[in-house]
Amino acid sequence: MNETYDFKVDWCKICGQGWVTIVKDKVTNQFTVMCAECENEWDHPLHAQSNIKTKEVSEEHLVVNPSKEEIQENGWDVYIIRE
Repeated sequence: MNETYDFKVDWCKICGQGWVTIVKDKVTNQFTVMCAECENEWDHPLHAQSNIKTKEVSEEHLVVNPSKEEIQENGWDVYIIRE
């Protein structure tokens, strides 16, 4: 995970200990959001605002940080928390 959390969209409502950031599945290139601490994952940034886990992650699930351009193309840049 990116230690600076450039793509953070929320504070995790499940564990209360980590930033939820935009990530990309390494195999499918699908965008999701994932907590940097507990690794709970949601299909959309708005779903992370609930305390309900919406996606089970297997141990084989590999994610990477997308580029800023990829996030903009996907339209998810509007969810990034800017400080």
